Order: sequence, then structure tokens, then C-alpha cells
Amino acid sequence: MIIAFIVYLLFSYIFVSKKIINLCTLSLVYIMAGIYVGESTIKFSAQWVRFTDFSFFELSVFYLKIGFYIVLLSFAFFQIIFKERNLKTNKPSGFGKLFSINVSWGIVIVLAIPLYFVFFDIYFPVFHEKTFISKYFQDRLEDFIPYRPFYTLAINGFSTILFLQINYFLFSYKRISFFKLLMNKNFLKLLFICISLFFTAKRGQLFFPIFISIIAFLIYKKKSLKLSIVGGLLILITAISRNFSKLINGDFDLEDVLMSLSTSFFVSVRELTRVLYFFNAGNHDLLYGKTYIAGLFSFIPTNINTLKANYNYMRYTSIISNQNPDDFGGMRSTYLGEAYVNFGYAGIILLPFFFAITIYIFHLLVKKYSYDNFIYFIATLWTFKMVILPIYENGSSMFLFFLITVLFMILPSLKVVIKEDKVVLKIMFLNKKKYA
Repeated sequence: MIIAFIVYLLFSYIFVSKKIINLCTLSLVYIMAGIYVGESTIKFSAQWVRFTDFSFFELSVFYLKIGFYIVLLSFAFFQIIFKERNLKTNKPSGFGKLFSINVSWGIVIVLAIPLYFVFFDIYFPVFHEKTFISKYFQDRLEDFIPYRPFYTLAINGFSTILFLQINYFLFSYKRISFFKLLMNKNFLKLLFICISLFFTAKRGQLFFPIFISIIAFLIYKKKSLKLSIVGGLLILITAISRNFSKLINGDFDLEDVLMSLSTSFFVSVRELTRVLYFFNAGNHDLLYGKTYIAGLFSFIPTNINTLKANYNYMRYTSIISNQNPDDFGGMRSTYLGEAYVNFGYAGIILLPFFFAITIYIFHLLVKKYSYDNFIYFIATLWTFKMVILPIYENGSSMFLFFLITVLFMILPSLKVVIKEDKVVLKIMFLNKKKYA
């Protein structure tokens, strides 16, 4: 795989574009990392989910490698067919406003309300000494379930708002004193959002916006040394955050870091192995696209959407593994795991191709409309987080989170204006006359 990737990289660099940090290369690197790390740590990480049957392990690796090669060849094919090297960028464009905007305090406060209802009514009463932070609400799970739709919406909305606000802060950054920084209303807004997300214990929603924005800014500024140091520290902090209580009690060691990284980022081989095992052991029938339909309509609450209740992919994997889908988050078995339970071997061949088409379309859009390098890098990394990570981890379950993210990227850009005695609702990033 590494040799194939290097050949692709050279082809892309020489014949297509000098900018090798793009959605296509990032997706291939991530898939490779998932396979290599997952393959080497499957027994280590499997202990945390009490899984001991590895009879489908080699098949899992084989399927993932097939997916990798199909995606790689598809990218090379698309670059030739679409004549990407001749692609012209649009200048100027309002595209930057989509990724960098000063969000109003009004939206921030409205989003905070469901979070703080849960914090004070459910979360803090079960604030155990050994836990410090828990996203599972332990003894109050049944009480939490009615809050969950609003809580999920608020967390993912807040994560998007944090991303936009950090980019706005970096994009308009001017060197000021530390005291003035603490008094800056935009910095205080950032601090409030970060603190609110911290107490949800959802690492991805807090760390991804920070990681993406800072890394994109350092790439843009060409700070290679700072990029390496900051990137490494952020990854380490992510691993430590999963075991914060152990760190406080002095029980934290290197194995905990490895466990956190292998179970948080590279569970692909393990989870695909589990899905194949439970699906085949239970002699389940192919679903023929039911999980994808359930994913598309996942915005409809589970209690009135029987399709989502039974065939939302994460809930389905909970059910076939004899878990309670309300208690257990399901198995993140990549888009290939979902392809297999829906269409069998045909899914293993076809889905990587459609996966590659999706990524490549986003890649072209980002490349065409990013008039500024900073916007290009934050757009590339954010789209990577929004499209590639969820599809590779959760399959069609990403549709809901994608819709929430898009909603809260557009919402702060809406502006009511009076034009020719008519009230018009405008989207700021579509206004090419005024761009970031």
C-alpha cells in the first residue's frame, strides 16, 4: 500500500498539482493508517470490548485493502478524466465566509441552553470521584434519553461554531497584550464554547475544531517546526484526555496512551472483524440498502421512525451483537462493513468507488473556490473531518451529523436585508462582492 501511495503521490505532484495536502491524499493516508495500526493492535484494543474471536480478521484486512486500492485508482482515473491540472480557481469568491465567520452571542447562548439543562439536571448529580467526566451519564441514562436529540444537536452545532469562531479569530488576528486578549469579547466567546464542550466529555467535538484550525494555520504560515510540535502535543493531549482521572490519581502510563489512540482513531480492522463475525454467526440476511435509507432520514426521532430504530447502522450493529442500542454506541466498522451487510461482496467492490467519487467532488469544489491558502487548508481539513472520517468510521450514520454541521455553518451567514422594498434573506458567503 505504501508503494502504491508513493506512486500515486508522484503522479499527482508531477502531472496534476504541486499541492499534495488535499482531500484525496489525506483520505488515502487515513485509510492506510487505519489498516496498519488496526492490524498491529487488534488484539490489544479488542480486550477493551471483550472480543476474542478473530476468525474474520484476515478477511477484514483483505476487504479494507481492496477498498484502499479501488479508492486510489479511482482518484487517479478522475484526475485524468476531469483534467484537473487545467482547473481554474474562482477569484474573488465568498467561499471563505463559509469557513470563517464571527458568530453572534445569540446563537451561542441558544445552543448552550440544552447543554446546561443536562449538566445541572443529570450530569453533575452523577459526578463520581473516579470518573471526573463521563459522557455516558451512568445511573441517569433513562433520564437522559429524552434530552438526547437536543443535546446531540447542541454539541455538534457548538463544535461547528467553535470551528468558525477559531478561524475568524486566526484570520483577523492582531498581536495584542495578554490582558487585552482576556477582555476581548471574541476570545471570551471562544473560551465559553470550549468550556461548555469540555464538560460534555465528547473529545472529537472539542479537539477536532481546535486541531484542524491550528494545524491549517501553521501549514498556511509554513511553520514546519511548530507544526510538528503542536500537532504531536495535540494528539498526546487527546490520548491523555481519555484517561484524565488516571492522570489525576497517578495511575497513567504509556499503555493508556496506546489504548486511547488505538481505540479512538484506528478501530477499523477490529470493528470490521466484529461486524463480520456477528453478522455471519447470526446468519443474518443482506439488508439491500436499508441502513442507507435509515441514515438519510436519521433526523426523524427514533421513537417515531421504525426504520431508524431497526436499521440505523450503529443501532443495527448493536442489535446483531446482542447489545442494547440505547446503551451501546455500535461498531464503527467503516463504510465497507456497512457495504457488506447491505450488498455482500458486491458492496465491497462498488462502495469504495462511490466513496471516491464523493471525496473527489468535494476536493474539486474546495480547490476551485478557495481563493486564499488559509481558506484552502481549513476547508480541506474540515471537509476531511466532515466527510471522510465519518464515512470511514460510521458509514451512513454520518448523514445526520453532516446535516447538522452544514446547518450551523450556514445559519450564522444568514442576513436579512431590504432590497427594492422587499425583505430578502441572504447567505453572506454567496455574496461575491464582499468576501472574507
